[in-house]
Amino acid sequence: MEEQSRQNETREVTVMEPAPKKEKFGITGSTLKIIAIVSMFIDHFGAAIVEFYLYQILKPYDADYCKALICSKAPWLWMEWMGDPEKVNSLDITLRSIGRLAFPIFCFLLVEGFLHTRNMKKYLVRLGIFALVSEPFFDMAFFGKFSMDHQNVFFTLFIAVLALLAADHVKKQERFSGFHRFVDKIGILIAGVFGVYLSLTSMGRIIGMIPNIFIVIADSIGFGPAPMPELSELVQSIISGVCGFVFGIVFWLIKTGKADAEIRMRLNVGMLYVLGFFTLAELLRTDYGGWGVLAVVVMWLVRPAWMNGFTAGVLALTIMSFGEATAFISALPVEMYNGKRGLKMKYFFYLFYPLHLLLFVLIRRYLIGI
Repeated sequence: MEEQSRQNETREVTVMEPAPKKEKFGITGSTLKIIAIVSMFIDHFGAAIVEFYLYQILKPYDADYCKALICSKAPWLWMEWMGDPEKVNSLDITLRSIGRLAFPIFCFLLVEGFLHTRNMKKYLVRLGIFALVSEPFFDMAFFGKFSMDHQNVFFTLFIAVLALLAADHVKKQERFSGFHRFVDKIGILIAGVFGVYLSLTSMGRIIGMIPNIFIVIADSIGFGPAPMPELSELVQSIISGVCGFVFGIVFWLIKTGKADAEIRMRLNVGMLYVLGFFTLAELLRTDYGGWGVLAVVVMWLVRPAWMNGFTAGVLALTIMSFGEATAFISALPVEMYNGKRGLKMKYFFYLFYPLHLLLFVLIRRYLIGI
């Protein structure tokens, strides 16, 4: 018996080594960034050059004037279709539709950066600095003059990161302060006011379209030509009003629900913080506005399920404008994301953004003088 136990002790134990993990095939974060940058470049070419040419040169004048203007600078560039407003408009629509892929991918990468950055202060400072640096180039590229009416996308991303920090703070908060409890108490009032604002704004837009609807009806029975109302604007106005109503109802359900009081407070306070940054982006009139901020927050909230969160974020942008619908195509490269960083190109986008806008301003000034 003793001999058998000694044999057992000396017997070699074979340990099975775990099978090596297979690396997920796909594209890296840097590849996603390059796709977004190319899409953005195409979009901004349409907005900064093609649209300026179409609305400020071709339509006010004629094809012969445009041909003489461009051929005086670059005769090799002129093509006959450039004198046809419908064809130029079709080109513009195509370019802007391709460009819709860019912003959702940048939102997704912003969430990735938020989750993995080691120094959040530096991240915010970087976004803030380039928001200020890019603004003059943004204004000149898209408005032809310096203006405070609309701010570049870096401001949107900066505010979105602030919203993420606030939401993450509430999520991780163990004890709520008196301020949080006060916000929780007035939350349903704030949500109600916001809901009414959205509803009234959308109702105002709908009412404003009614005369056009009657004019089109009159036109259909032979009372003369009339402009068609934008059906997409009508539908979006209705959706906006419904969103405002639903927003207030959601807060009321959270506040009066049977869930744990702390859970209700966490939801109320977190949503109100996000609402505050949503409103800030709208007031500053940043590119994509509050809906851009909301898209980032939604992607972060549903981050463990990449595609669900990404799709929900794009849906928020589509509510803002039906023209964003082609952005759903950007789900294809995001689905292929393998979670790896890829090439180190931290400052490439930051520098590329103002420089490509400056390039478009110089090209436009040279070719058409505006």
